[in-house]
Amino acid sequence: MNESRLPIFAAVALLLMAWPVSSHAVDRPRRLPPVQEPLELEPDQVSAALENAKTDLSCTLPFPNSNDFSPSPFQPDAFDHDPGREAWVYDAKREVPTQHPWIEWGRIWYGDGITPRGRDWFGPMNLVRPKFYLYGDFRSGIQAGRNAGGRADNWANRLNLDMDLQLTDTERFHAFVGPLDKQNQFTRYQLVDGEWQYRNEMNWTPTTAFFEGDLGVMLGASRGTSSPFELPISMGLLPLLFQNGIWMEDAVSGVAMALPAKHSRLLNWSNFDISLFAVFDQLNSPAFADEHDAQAFGTAWFIEAYGGYIESGYAYLKDRNDDSLSYHNITASFTRRYFDRISNSVRVIVNAGQDRARSDRTADGGLLLVENSWITAAPLTVVPYANFFYGWSRPQSVARAAISGGILRSTGINFDTDGLNGFATLDTSGADTAGGSVGVDLIGDDLDRQLLLELSYLSPHGSQAIAKGDQYAVGSRYQVPISNASLLRFDVMYGWRGGEDDVYGTRMEYRWKF
Repeated sequence: MNESRLPIFAAVALLLMAWPVSSHAVDRPRRLPPVQEPLELEPDQVSAALENAKTDLSCTLPFPNSNDFSPSPFQPDAFDHDPGREAWVYDAKREVPTQHPWIEWGRIWYGDGITPRGRDWFGPMNLVRPKFYLYGDFRSGIQAGRNAGGRADNWANRLNLDMDLQLTDTERFHAFVGPLDKQNQFTRYQLVDGEWQYRNEMNWTPTTAFFEGDLGVMLGASRGTSSPFELPISMGLLPLLFQNGIWMEDAVSGVAMALPAKHSRLLNWSNFDISLFAVFDQLNSPAFADEHDAQAFGTAWFIEAYGGYIESGYAYLKDRNDDSLSYHNITASFTRRYFDRISNSVRVIVNAGQDRARSDRTADGGLLLVENSWITAAPLTVVPYANFFYGWSRPQSVARAAISGGILRSTGINFDTDGLNGFATLDTSGADTAGGSVGVDLIGDDLDRQLLLELSYLSPHGSQAIAKGDQYAVGSRYQVPISNASLLRFDVMYGWRGGEDDVYGTRMEYRWKF
């Protein structure tokens, strides 16, 4: 370049740098705040400002730029280094007590280390990591009192054994047996007419025995690919439990499958699961004379939507011998929290379709359940609750094992069976009755004990009612752990029943889980 032109280019460059730039072309750079001199504060001013910061995050501190994006003030103890406090995080670690199963072959229950590589028996996409566990619990309870059947003074024992043979991460065989119980009676000593009698109810017949796995994983592994879809399935003598056991709780012979983790943008459902089931035998229900009389085919849905969750279901129950007893069973519920203070669940079960005179129908009408709990200032330790129900005609669950109690079990402890001694309850059928329970659930500050106090009431209002008059009850339950694997439970209740003998009882139970 000609050196004679350099002064000209330099002048043009200086002119462009000095020329104002339009704000429509680029944003003007923000002006930086002026540099302020350090503010000298007295020690008491610093302490007062830090103390205010702990109690009121919105306070204005006497620091430069205290209202802009400057760092938040430190807590007072952050200015001091305490090596003991830093080491405590690691030194205070200890092993959490864990109760291991009676038998654990293969992988250890809550074992440490890296999970070993599986065996390529069914293909590299579904590795086998075999393990077998035998676990469960032992319950021993002593009771004195009277239930709806008469005096019930006994010392009963119950042993629940779960046997689990897991092959892969998604496939397993499972069985459950109660060797100390038979036909809902438990091995016990009972007091009859002033004399102690021993009743041996030993029985090794499995209550459940089923296979479950994911059909998509098994199909993909057979082709050497990953799972093309998710379709969990179960078959055999399997337990079915829906809506916390209210709509269904029984061990039945059948098959079930699920379509999990779906969503719908159209319906604004963030997540929903669909279960399908078919029951071929061993269905227990007061609607039928025998567990071999009926079959059931149905579906149950769980939907997260509209600020809560929805549970719904439909089942058709067919009597093999008498079609006039066949009927439809429909349910729906909605659960959510309101005003950050009330947890509410509204549930309805409707039975219809039996072709008989109304007085001869065994499953007819419906049941409305409303459950509420109050969220207090101590939501984990103080939980007041109020549950109500209204039943018309004779509502039934789809299937209900006798040992699981009545359809009103969730209404309160005065309607809940203990599943061991035959503890007294109010009428749990819901047939042409209305009532409820109010109480409070008190839990220790360390979540280490529980005390329940409850008042209950029901009143018959129709010709199908089983209760002969108004019923009232007061009850209490106290539970306290004595180790990481065992606890003690105490129950007491008294029930006044119009037109019938009163019911009452006290009991103490020891429970050991393994």
